[in-house]
Amino acid sequence: MQDVIQESFYRSIYPTAEATFLAQRAESLDAQALRRRVKEILHTRDGHQGLSVQQVSWLLQAVRSVADPATRAAIVDAARAVRRTCFGNQVATMVPIEVTSYCASTCKFCGWRADNKDMVRLAISETAIREQAKILARMGFSHFEIAGGDHLPFLRNSLKPLVRALKEETRAVNPEARVSLCLVPMHEAQYTELREHGLDCVLTWQETYCQELFAFHVPSGPKAWGIDLDFAMTRGGDGFMQRLRSQEMAIRSGLQAGLGAMIGLAEHTEADILSVVIHGQRLIEHYGDAVQPLIIGMPAWNSITTTASDNRESMGFNFHSEANFELIAAIYLLAYPDRRAWVFANGRVAPQVQVDCIESAAFFTSTLVQIAPGAYLGLQPEVAQRLGNGSIFIKSSIEADEITQEAIMSGEQFMHYLMPHDAFLQMFSQRGLQVVSDRSMLLH
Repeated sequence: MQDVIQESFYRSIYPTAEATFLAQRAESLDAQALRRRVKEILHTRDGHQGLSVQQVSWLLQAVRSVADPATRAAIVDAARAVRRTCFGNQVATMVPIEVTSYCASTCKFCGWRADNKDMVRLAISETAIREQAKILARMGFSHFEIAGGDHLPFLRNSLKPLVRALKEETRAVNPEARVSLCLVPMHEAQYTELREHGLDCVLTWQETYCQELFAFHVPSGPKAWGIDLDFAMTRGGDGFMQRLRSQEMAIRSGLQAGLGAMIGLAEHTEADILSVVIHGQRLIEHYGDAVQPLIIGMPAWNSITTTASDNRESMGFNFHSEANFELIAAIYLLAYPDRRAWVFANGRVAPQVQVDCIESAAFFTSTLVQIAPGAYLGLQPEVAQRLGNGSIFIKSSIEADEITQEAIMSGEQFMHYLMPHDAFLQMFSQRGLQVVSDRSMLLH
């Protein structure tokens, strides 16, 4: 295995991206000149190479600098052609399963931050993840994501059994089932051990590649300072760098990796998007065939359900995610070499926008998203009633007899569109899209 990528590269990602993007913006191309430049870039794109950083930055100038529908449409149309070549009419669906809403980090953009006293906190048992796994696997899902807050004692004691239980239950229904994590970034040794328990993939959203902005939004907790090999917080450590290295540690452990930045968090969101491209291209360059297709996430800075804790407007949110979601997805797909990236369209945009994005650029998507521990048991109330809250939750901030489905769903960290899985399948069918296992699109 190659040596790890030098820290200096990681430190340089955002400064390089921001300088490149702003230098091009300063050229102040009119709509016609930008259209010509974009047309040339799209015409000369090589599927074996993707696009250069400079070329991607020029495409990003079309996001909001120059309001030219023809240029935006040309980019989306080019992505649609690439998507058809790489993935045909196929789409892979995943479902996130929240395991804990307790969190020790204090991220200002997130409703789950430690100082939010207005939400119900829950942590589920192995029994609960097994029962939810059965429900979801029988619905046809093949990719199951374990997600949750930075709840270190819970992760130390429960994560390995939860990964193993989820894999066992889902593979009993679907042998193609895969399990991923979207949790606090870990070390190579931890990912290697979790792989032995059935883990397939690690998804880590950087939030922002700008270190100063990251420090502002994430002032304390495991996300700010990182963790050690025993899931203890390294107070005063560098959580920003540990997060940047998460994908590399996953790849070195033989796992698929996902990366992304939060759309709308940074003033220059385009620079964060370009940072994702720089980061992913370097991983492919450095680790070659050891890199399975990178999953390129598109988390959007949405409102949160505990409105008193929502800082979005007061912190100057200035980006229209839905209006630009499909275009950003198209740019991501074009940026990477063919079949080396799966753009991930998630449920933080309206289903119509999400499916448009799938048709034009994304292969990977989430449906039936219910961001709350134990939420999917609400799909079969008789199962929840049989188990009882005492068996479902190993920790809660309210008494067991107060845990209703409404209380469970009240603690969502970001607003999602909660459309049923069957409704998504109907929309896919209307667009001629066929759901497949994502395992079928792995490179080897």
